[in-house]
This record gives sequence, structure tokens and C-alpha cells, in this order.
Amino acid sequence: MELTRYFIKGRTYPAADPGLQDALAQVYGSPERPRCLCVSGGIEMYIARHAEYIVKRMPDTGNLHHPTCPSFEPEPGMSGLGELVGEAIIEHSPDQVEVRTDFAMSRLPGKTVPPGEAVIDPAEVHAPRKRMSLRALLHFLFERAGFNRWYPAMEGRRNQGVLHKYLSEAARGVTVKGSIAGRAAVCPGAVQGRTQG
Repeated sequence: MELTRYFIKGRTYPAADPGLQDALAQVYGSPERPRCLCVSGGIEMYIARHAEYIVKRMPDTGNLHHPTCPSFEPEPGMSGLGELVGEAIIEHSPDQVEVRTDFAMSRLPGKTVPPGEAVIDPAEVHAPRKRMSLRALLHFLFERAGFNRWYPAMEGRRNQGVLHKYLSEAARGVTVKGSIAGRAAVCPGAVQGRTQG
């Protein structure tokens, strides 16, 4: 399997190249974008900055990458999350995603779930907005963290600490809106819980 390579400022860098961080720092915040060279001509990527610079896939380009590329994702309609994109999963930017759930993120002890509002006009048709179940939310975070892929370097290393670290990073920038009032976070300090009925 060919290693991931990026084209930046006229030069090709393997993902493990020690000079990649310097090259990314030079173009970070500029209109110039690195290109993933998994296919002929390459595909534009964007740069995020966490503890270090990270090259990430642009929205809606996962299916353009080669199937062996870490940035490859099938078209939305081909995955279980496809039917939720645009309704339960709203991508404002590559780093800012809003998800809508069909469960309360928190509940106060002794409080019951508030009843639904009465329908004023029975002739009026309301199509319920699709929302994510707890399982769908976990699958979404696992995909964002890259745990839906096998990496030989991770063999024997997917312990609780590693899962917590990468799921917390994947949850950064994800805003959760539950269907029932209540404020909470999926990962402490990572997912902001906001509610909207």
C-alpha cells in the first residue's frame, strides 16, 4: 500500500516526512492548499491546527480519494449516516458540525420527560426532522476519530485511554442539539451540548 503523500508549494512530502510540519506552517492561514496525491492530479485538502498541523479532507470530497487513502469515504448515500446528512448532521465548516439527537443529553434526577406539544391544526402536515440515535452519534464520532479504519500501527493500542483521547479530539467542534431540553456534553470539554426542540 502506497504511503500518503501531499503536494505543498511545488514539493511532495510523505505523511511521515519530518519537514511536513514546517511546510504546513508556511501555508496555514493562506489560500494555498495542500493536495493529497492518492489520485492523479491530487485533491485539495485543508489544514487544521491542534497540538500540531493536521491535513484534513475537504467536505464532500471523501469519495474522490483512492479507496486505499486514509481520506477516502464512500459517498454519503452509501453509508448509514448518509440519510442523516443535512438534517441530523449539519456541517457548517470542516471543523464545526452540528448534530441533532433524538434523546436527551442529560436528565435531572426526579424530573420526568416533558410531554410533546399538542398539534393545533390536525390538517397541517409536519414531517419530523431526522435525528440521530445514541448509536448513530457514537458511529459518527468513531468515524471522525478514524476508528472505522484499520491501521497496523494501532495494533494492540486501542485501549480506553487511546479511545478517550481520539474521541475527545473528534468531538471538538461538534455541537449537539437534543430533542429534549437539557444541557450536557458527550465528551467533557469537547462537545458543546445545546438543545433545540
